[in-house]
Amino acid sequence: MVWIVQGLGVAVLVAVAPFMWGIAQLVKARRQGRRGPAPWQLYWVIRKHWHKETTVPERSSWVFRLAPSVSMAALLIVVITIPIAGRVPPDWPHNMLTLFFLLALERFWSGLAGLDTGGTFGGLGASRVTTLGTGIEPALFAALGIVWQVSGNGAMAPLAAHLSTAPANLLPWLMASASVALVLLAEWGRLPVDNPDTHLELTMMHEATLLEYDGRFLALSEWAMALKFTALATFGWVVLGPHLPSLWANLGLRIIEIAATAGVLGWVESGLTKLRYFQLPAYLAVAAGLGMLGFYLAAGGLSL
Repeated sequence: MVWIVQGLGVAVLVAVAPFMWGIAQLVKARRQGRRGPAPWQLYWVIRKHWHKETTVPERSSWVFRLAPSVSMAALLIVVITIPIAGRVPPDWPHNMLTLFFLLALERFWSGLAGLDTGGTFGGLGASRVTTLGTGIEPALFAALGIVWQVSGNGAMAPLAAHLSTAPANLLPWLMASASVALVLLAEWGRLPVDNPDTHLELTMMHEATLLEYDGRFLALSEWAMALKFTALATFGWVVLGPHLPSLWANLGLRIIEIAATAGVLGWVESGLTKLRYFQLPAYLAVAAGLGMLGFYLAAGGLSL
């Protein structure tokens, strides 16, 4: 049964990822007084790009062609490793470090793709994405360290069950939640770290690495962007959120939680402005500082 629920959960998350991204965009637009796109618009965008002719820059190599597939594959493995329903099949080999390295792999290949064409905007985006990654990774590692310290185990299988029955570690849990929230905004490329709606050369980060793509490569990149949002939201709720005794109930709860996260993200983002690029290290330092402080408190056995 665990195998069935896990497999179905992976399929559902991959399928609904564009819809969840659309919810965030719709709420953001409505909050700003605009009509906004339909939440399923990204499906039509992906379909349109998928059926268009795929062209590549003359100066590009196999790295440029392979990068969208590598990003999508890495994020698919991230989704597979997450205990979506609260439990995973027996002898599950993955732990939190698997997720950490797969996210780094996806960011690395996005940067390579931006550099591969030799274009100005691609190089600018690759530089910014990889520079931002050097701040995201310590913050994420510190946040995962809190969870590891509290649970005493970094493996995915016993992790969710332990945290759902450990309410005494409230203060480290709150710090882990705050640190993860700040990190996820950066990983998702959302305000105040990045703005996915802009194509201004002075503000582009992740979007700049996609400017040279079209056709199926662009469709795959757009889907990977939405899947990254869904996967990380799921991981955050699995690790830090509530759990129900039924596997099927947990699967339904995850979908509701991700939709709620998308709505809250769009609502909060509508009132934020993008930070200046040289202010981002301070933002990431706060995220890492919260994670490190929470790890110190958890390691010292402090509970509240």
